[in-house]
Amino acid sequence: MLRTNFGTLANENSELQPAILRLQEWAQRHAHWSVLDPRVVTQDLWDVDPFLLSAAFLELVRYGLYRRVYMVLTPSGVLAEGEYEDPLKIPEKVPDRFFNYFSTAEADIVPVFKPVAK
Repeated sequence: MLRTNFGTLANENSELQPAILRLQEWAQRHAHWSVLDPRVVTQDLWDVDPFLLSAAFLELVRYGLYRRVYMVLTPSGVLAEGEYEDPLKIPEKVPDRFFNYFSTAEADIVPVFKPVAK
């Protein structure tokens, strides 16, 4: 699902071009993923300046290719189903991947980037 072409964005942002192109490569290798998870991307692209990578994520949003949504990290460390536009609108309890509900009060809320449907 992450089949966005970052080429135009990279060409318009010469200072971010290396980070954007690496992000594009990563997205192509993970085309089956429905979101870009910055935690995973930064770990995989450890050799890319984190500041430039962060700026690249923001440019994807500014350019209208992606939008930021929020997901809940389960106690086992994976993202729970459900994407929320506003972290304040996350329910008090959400199910993990085995449909066992857990409290979100102690859970981490993770911003992720979702492709904008065109």
